[in-house]
Amino acid sequence: MTLTLLDLYNTAASQEWAMYDNDAVSDSEFEDSFVLAINKSIIEILASYDFPFRERTHLILTIPKMDAYNLPNGLIKKDKKGNYAVKHNSVLLKFIENPLDLEAKLGVPEGFYIKNDKIVFYPTPIEKGLVTIDYTTLAIGENSEGDEIFALKKETDTLTVPAHLEELMKEAIITRTMLNTIASETDENYSAYLKQANKAYKLLVKYSKGVGQDKVIKF
Repeated sequence: MTLTLLDLYNTAASQEWAMYDNDAVSDSEFEDSFVLAINKSIIEILASYDFPFRERTHLILTIPKMDAYNLPNGLIKKDKKGNYAVKHNSVLLKFIENPLDLEAKLGVPEGFYIKNDKIVFYPTPIEKGLVTIDYTTLAIGENSEGDEIFALKKETDTLTVPAHLEELMKEAIITRTMLNTIASETDENYSAYLKQANKAYKLLVKYSKGVGQDKVIKF
């Protein structure tokens, strides 16, 4: 099964107390407010925990005398010591906090800094090399062309999630979407969906940890 926006939309619209039609066949029949609620739910879930399936590695082939390159579409990871996961030919690069103090120099990169939407290596590479950047992607899925997307908009847009977590993710999204569409926390339906959403989320986190990890989570 693949989680598409169409599937998420119709399933959420089929929930008890939902206020939307559940027989949409294309995005032209979507209610914008409901699509917003679904995307809000997805972002809230993905931003709340470091899900392993969102980890990526960005590769950069350095070019002699070229110091600035595109950043990955996400957050660069850090290790327990606070070092960023940026390596040049497998050697960890240091983060440069005060790049304005640097003098122009060619050589083997020893550090990096961020300038606008670019990552800059210092010294400027004197030869070709391979930089790897481990990061957590901000993309949530793909469109029908296979491009990364940061919100689901079309009926065929799909959510990127491992197959064994699809049902758990779907339940977490649907129940949280219902919370996001209920106008007031004092609504009698809110508490029921809150319990469902919390349980669905905890199950998703529990089984996303992988083999050999602690899976004890109390409801």
